[in-house]
This record gives sequence, C-alpha cells and structure tokens, in this order.
Amino acid sequence: MQISVSVVIPARNAEGTLARALDSVLAQTRPPDEIVVVDDASTDGTAGVARRYRPQGVKLVALPAQRGAADARNAGIAAARGVWIAFLDADDEWLATKLEKQAALIAADPEIAFVFCVSHEISAAGQALGDTFGDRSVTTSDNAWKALLARNFVATPTVVAPRTKLLELGGFDESLKVGEDQDMWIRLALTGRLAYVAESLVCVYGQPENLSSLTLAEQHACVLPMIERHLARLAGRLTRNEARRIMGERLNSMGLNACAHDDLRHGLPMMLRSAFLGYRPLHSLLLVAKTPVWAFIKRALRRRPSRQNAL
Repeated sequence: MQISVSVVIPARNAEGTLARALDSVLAQTRPPDEIVVVDDASTDGTAGVARRYRPQGVKLVALPAQRGAADARNAGIAAARGVWIAFLDADDEWLATKLEKQAALIAADPEIAFVFCVSHEISAAGQALGDTFGDRSVTTSDNAWKALLARNFVATPTVVAPRTKLLELGGFDESLKVGEDQDMWIRLALTGRLAYVAESLVCVYGQPENLSSLTLAEQHACVLPMIERHLARLAGRLTRNEARRIMGERLNSMGLNACAHDDLRHGLPMMLRSAFLGYRPLHSLLLVAKTPVWAFIKRALRRRPSRQNAL
C-alpha cells in the first residue's frame, strides 16, 4: 500500500538548528512526499534557511505574527497535501530509517490513530541523556487514552498521524501555550489504537536549564486544567477509581518535576494531592517530608563559594 507523508516543521528563531532538522528528513531511507516549514514570525534568518532548501522541495509558510507552536502546526497541516502528517521540531532530528519503519506499520494497518517511536534526549551541552521518558511504560491498546491522561509517553517529533483525523479534531488547541501536543495525542488515541516502533529513531535536543524551567508555571497553568477537562468530559467512560488513579499519577509526576526545579510552592501541594488520591501515598508523603530538607541543602551548596574562589 502506498501512502503519502508530509512533514510539518514549525520554526521560531531556529536559524542555528533548522538545517540539521531538514538534512535529517532529506536523508530518510523512505523519503517524505512533502516538507512544510512554518516560520512563526522569526526575527533571525530562519526563513532564509528554509528558502535555501526549496530546490529539495521544501515549502515555506511564513506567518505574519508570532502565534505559537499549536498555531504553527495547524498552519502546516492546512498547507500540507499528504494523507499522513509527520511532525518534527526545528531543533530536533530523525535517524535515517524513521519514516521507513513507521510507514511499514501504517501500510499494515491504515486505520491506526497514529504511530510513534522511542526518542532519546541530547542535552544543550551535547551529552546523551537516554530515553526521553526513561522507564515509563508504553501502551498502544484501544485504552491508550487512559494511560496518556495519566502520563505522557509520546514525543512530538516521533509522531505520524492521519491528516483527516487531525482536521476532524480541529487541530491542536491554540489556547494552550504548552501541553497542546499531549492534548492532541489523547484526543487521537480516543479514536483508535496506536502503533509503536520500539526503537529510538529521533534525537530530541534539550533546552538550557534556565529556559526549560521558565515553562514550569505554564505547565501548571495549562497542562493540569487540560487533564481535568478531559476527565470531566470522559467521566462516563471512567470509573471513580480510574479517575482518581489518573489524576494521582499526573499530579505525582508534575509535582516531582516541580520539586526537582526547586519549585516547592507548586510541587509539594501536588505531591500531597496525589497521596490523598491514593496514588503511592506512602512514597509521596515520604518525598514531601524529605524534599524541603534536600532543597535547603542544595540551595546552601549553591551559595557556598567553591574552593578555587575561596583561595
């Protein structure tokens, strides 16, 4: 079975990384049928980089004003002509067999909601950090949406999804500054089962710590209410215990992430809520008790001058 695939790459001030992303797409053993770069009103040379690839078939969609990741992806989906849409971020890259292996799964079952694969993280300093989601379990059954409500295990640049389903669902939620991708994977998973290549075929490049930590407040403000809206809408398809477990696991994960960034004001209440919902209560309460102590120690160590500076 022949399938057509369009690659959608949103880009905002990605002059330094876009060529790497495009080169990885053009190096695919199963080439895509179309590549669409959406320039989200960049103020650097991002558009110029995309134009240099026009002879290789790259289409540039230039947005007149910055609209964010969800809007940019939606603009790319609207401009694309492929039956399937493959997503890639402008600062990440694919390994050469990524599309070939995923296209084989699509050909075997064209009714899947989407196909994804493993990804691995590369730090801003170039250090290999391993699997993006560590030891999180992956579910591809008809009930994968329940697992995705509790924890995300899908990295955006690993996904290939049907264009018709993306359009029928109204595209990515443009009101979400962050978490718009998680929201879409949940909604797609509600339409059918998923397919998965259990091999790392995507390099996800991390942001500097100061940039990633800036999104914590937005995650608390956007992601948690998004999950709560899904739980309310799907109440008839979930038992009370399932809903409590899902919210408990989600709060636990977000709370741990906040505490790891010394954001105790958000992290500790989330951990407590998770414990009271019955998700690993003893473990959560123990971490709540220990976290302020460790946070104090870490802050003290950061304030202490190094031996070199003290001499």
